[in-house]
Amino acid sequence: MTDDADGPETGAGDANLTEKINQTNVDERISSLEAAYDEVPVTEETFELSPDEYADVFAATRGTGYSGNSVVFVTRDGSEFPELSDQIPEQAAGDTRDRVLLVLGRGADMWALPGGGKGDEYESVQGTAVRRVNEQTGIRCTVTGVAEVVHSKYYPDTDAQGSVHTLDIFLEAEYKKGSLDVDESELVGAAWFAEPPERLTPGAEDRFAAFLGDK
Repeated sequence: MTDDADGPETGAGDANLTEKINQTNVDERISSLEAAYDEVPVTEETFELSPDEYADVFAATRGTGYSGNSVVFVTRDGSEFPELSDQIPEQAAGDTRDRVLLVLGRGADMWALPGGGKGDEYESVQGTAVRRVNEQTGIRCTVTGVAEVVHSKYYPDTDAQGSVHTLDIFLEAEYKKGSLDVDESELVGAAWFAEPPERLTPGAEDRFAAFLGDK
């Protein structure tokens, strides 16, 4: 098994080292979230991959310290939107539903939650997520809790040793200030939705369903 077409074979020592690095990163991230918030629900998923599939996952983590992704479910009180302009029909003023911030990435055809991306040195998970939301959309938000943490474990379906651990973190946040200002180098668009659009990523769909269910 190789890291890439020209790379060396992945030995047991490399696999075990990657496992330790990823497991340590995962444990530290979960611990930091548990220290900051009252509830941190963690779902664990295990995947057995073919040698080629495992090689791809291994290559994506080796040497990068990659240990997952954090996105933010940002809500905004519908009654706090600016007053209507003169060009908008008055009946629109009656729509005071709470809304959710969603983004459409470059090359994507499904609306998703903002955030993601690599954190800066010494930056917390929530710090990275809040910064990335602002960079992508111009919106500033305040994290209020953790909706779910998905801990994925990837193992080769052979006798080879080693595993790769990643986290997908879904944070909850409230709108603080700012107007939509899309970073077109990353996104096609961003918008506030009162109802889920037709095409949503699974993670965004689950969070939106829970949001509507709580009303």
